[in-house]
Amino acid sequence: MVVTKVLTPRSAARALDWNVLFILAGSVGLGAIVLSSGLADVLASGIRYLVSGNYVLVILVFGLVTVILTNVISNAAAASILTPVAITVALEVGMNPVILLALIGTCISFTFINPFSHQSNLMVMRPGGYSTGTFAKFGVPVIVTGLITVCVVGALLI
Repeated sequence: MVVTKVLTPRSAARALDWNVLFILAGSVGLGAIVLSSGLADVLASGIRYLVSGNYVLVILVFGLVTVILTNVISNAAAASILTPVAITVALEVGMNPVILLALIGTCISFTFINPFSHQSNLMVMRPGGYSTGTFAKFGVPVIVTGLITVCVVGALLI
């Protein structure tokens, strides 16, 4: 937009949401820490033990873990943590890693339970008169439906 002169560089800089940029930058760093610290290997070992090589269980576990994690921390941080783990597990059990990465990429958007898990939830919370309980009440059925759908699609892609 700056190149096409729709915005001036000054107005583009003012429009940036610096909190979101810092969260994204921190998430990349978090992913690097997960890899370098060995936490990704520990998580992968635990998941491997839990699923015993069953592809459908791999998909269910990653879907569920992603949904829980993305409602507790930011979706960028959840993706940064789970991506190296998913690649490691997929390669070790003989799955195509793209299936798990697509599953994670979809499930990190299921931030419907906790209004503080995504900035768009916070933007509608006060104007809509919603409470945390409202998000949980309506978010759980949406998440369950979405999780079932992505797990079925993932299982069909194996």
